[in-house]
Amino acid sequence: MSKNKYLMVVAGMIMQLSIGSIYAYSKWIEPLSKELNWDAHDTKTAFSLAICFLGLTAAFMGKFAQKIGPTKAGSIGAIFIVIGLIGSSFAVKWSSIELFYLTFGVLQGIGLGFGYVVPVYTVVKWFPDRPGLASGIIIMSFALGSLLASFIINPLYTSVGLSNAFLILGIVYGICMLLSAFYLANPVVEKTSKEHPTVLTAKEIIKDKRFIALWLLLFLNVCGGIAIISKAAILGEEVVGMSATQATLFVAIIGLFNGLGRLFWSSISDKIGCWSTFMIFLTVNMICFALIPIVATNSTSFQIVTYIIIAGYGAGFSTMPSFVKSIYGADNYGQVFGYILTAWSTAAFVGPILLGLTHEITIFYLFSLLIGIALLVGFWLKKML
Repeated sequence: MSKNKYLMVVAGMIMQLSIGSIYAYSKWIEPLSKELNWDAHDTKTAFSLAICFLGLTAAFMGKFAQKIGPTKAGSIGAIFIVIGLIGSSFAVKWSSIELFYLTFGVLQGIGLGFGYVVPVYTVVKWFPDRPGLASGIIIMSFALGSLLASFIINPLYTSVGLSNAFLILGIVYGICMLLSAFYLANPVVEKTSKEHPTVLTAKEIIKDKRFIALWLLLFLNVCGGIAIISKAAILGEEVVGMSATQATLFVAIIGLFNGLGRLFWSSISDKIGCWSTFMIFLTVNMICFALIPIVATNSTSFQIVTYIIIAGYGAGFSTMPSFVKSIYGADNYGQVFGYILTAWSTAAFVGPILLGLTHEITIFYLFSLLIGIALLVGFWLKKML
């Protein structure tokens, strides 16, 4: 059956929207703390575990996912998401934070990994002339999933209870992912050459200085942004005194800018190149992180600067796939990109830990410094291109 490439985009977006709710995790922290007396710092560990296993799955199962095809791989992701969220429901009912780490963190994280890479790998192949825009649209949907979830979570657990909220979301997201997986397929490509492509081994990839530079670029860009996302609602309330309703809106708008930043910067990368795009948004973010302690006394200024940072944070994810493809080619793209996503896994722990070092708002100067180091890494990478 012939498939439409634009419907392929829709299918990929649905899968990413389903898994993007993980970025609205800060909305779970307060109810988990109030109902179960779980410490906010301890509950953040579940979020870090989920992102960690997302990256690890993308790295070590990416090749397997490509081998079995998007339908089977996407279905595996859906199954793990369902098991993870339904398991989280029982963890909440039994008040077991250890089970919550396993289900919400590890098992759901594996599902997130499959659900993240499958649409990106697949849809980009349908748009070889606009890889940046294609990956941007798909990865934008991941961020918009958090926007949707931020409005759903509070009313849902208020009306049906915390345990049932996880149960319902698990079933709904699982159905959406399965429907998406059943449509996703690789394009049929006619072979024009009998030459075998040069496929790099894992050892060759990891030792490559270009890979190291790309990994560091993503890691350093992610640290600050994911620290904000992991604690967005609490930051809004504690730093500028937002109400619970205002904090919910703050989280939602963060999700919106995360998505728009991915689409905007990936489109720019198709025109001016990935390296130039990275250097521009890294410079902008370095300045904005340094501004946060200065503008923190003004709610509007604090929010504007935060939204700009999150747009640049999202830009790293949407620009990286075409960056990798431009350097390593289509044959090595999937495997290299999977390994690079381990930078996301690492930053998921490092970023929140750094933010928790002190309650002083001056901690954001540290994140500005990290982005400054990323710019130096960018110039190092430029010499190798």
